Amino acid sequence: MKSIEFLKSLFVRFRYPISLPQDIEEATGVELSNALSFEEMVEQLSHCCFCPKKIQKFMPRNKAESIFKTARLCERFCDRTLFSFCFTEGWVEFVLKFDSYSRLRRVYLMHKRVKEDLGIEIPLPLTEVQ
Repeated sequence: MKSIEFLKSLFVRFRYPISLPQDIEEATGVELSNALSFEEMVEQLSHCCFCPKKIQKFMPRNKAESIFKTARLCERFCDRTLFSFCFTEGWVEFVLKFDSYSRLRRVYLMHKRVKEDLGIEIPLPLTEVQ
């Protein structure tokens, strides 16, 4: 049984040598199977029904950024943070935008297959302002 799991994880690592769909799942709380093809994963992420379970509108910046700890690259700016996950087919990036009180306001998904300049805005569930 362990050898089957080992072979399965080896195949997944061959398919996704750097980042895994599971890394994005861990950050967003949206179920993404490592068995998905890259195209299926991007399609699922860019679908209008995609709604993250771990990040919420108005959450503090430090808490929102800590959720994306599995990202391969993090770039921090004054009002936004860019988290990048590296795949053989290209980078999948999440841009977190914050207001002047360092609360999360918007999240965008970016990939070369996304046609919008700013990326796809991900609807965030509302949390109470603290």
